[in-house]
Amino acid sequence: MVSLKTLPEEELVTGGSAACAGCQAILAFRLALKVLGKDTVLVNPAGCMTLSAVYPFTPYGVPWVHGAIENASAVASGVKAGLRASGKQAHVVCQAGDGATYDIGFQSLSGAAQRNEDIIYICYNNSSYGNTGFQASSATPLGSMTLTTPPGSAAPWGNDANRKNMPRIMAAHGIPYVATASVGYEMDFLKKVEAARDIRGFRYIEVLTACPTGWGHDPEDAKTIGRELVDLGIWPLFEIREGKLKVTMRPRFGDITPWMRRQKRFRHLSGEQIARIAESVKREWETLEKDFYGTAQY
Repeated sequence: MVSLKTLPEEELVTGGSAACAGCQAILAFRLALKVLGKDTVLVNPAGCMTLSAVYPFTPYGVPWVHGAIENASAVASGVKAGLRASGKQAHVVCQAGDGATYDIGFQSLSGAAQRNEDIIYICYNNSSYGNTGFQASSATPLGSMTLTTPPGSAAPWGNDANRKNMPRIMAAHGIPYVATASVGYEMDFLKKVEAARDIRGFRYIEVLTACPTGWGHDPEDAKTIGRELVDLGIWPLFEIREGKLKVTMRPRFGDITPWMRRQKRFRHLSGEQIARIAESVKREWETLEKDFYGTAQY
């Protein structure tokens, strides 16, 4: 079982990439490769992590394949088929942002899940199209300012739509493993990567990755911001195996106002608006527990 003592010292993601200061997405894959090892192929659709490997340079010590933003799962399916045909074994891992997952790449993602392809799909969710300047995706939370949802008199909320619940959508495909994670809680994430590694079929992990550039907070606060997301219940941590849900970290809940005020993307919100967002957090937990009544574990 993965632990701090069993993690290899070898680094398969080196320093010096083009990722932004404090980027939690590059850290997520540094951690994931500690568990998955050298026999891994990363399949990357266009997104923030595309910029982490700019030809002829790469920070990755494993093969890295770049495809179009809409076809990560299709490319990964082909890579897996090619490995199988050549008699080779490797973990094939999609390295996809929320724009390539929730929106533009959902068709190929859903198809690969429906076929139960033997792929690990890791969505690094920074709640935006980050590499093109922080535009809204359908993972962008209610109330967030983005370049395409600027707050103003005609749009006091900024983004006035609730985020899509992609982990629940993936679970509805009947795949063997779905999990949520946060880089703020590294060991929880590592254990979920380990669980996915040891299961066959389509596995989906969504890791929320704080984005100092887009969210508007200091880079050194990225880990704390990610932990508070979980602690306050804003980002539930759970895994679903064969339709059974296990909550892997019970939040303490509490006032979300200080957390939101520390980020530029939420500073335009009134106290009343923040209270409505807090209610939506409560409703999400109630819905989660109700829908999995009888199977939920804590």
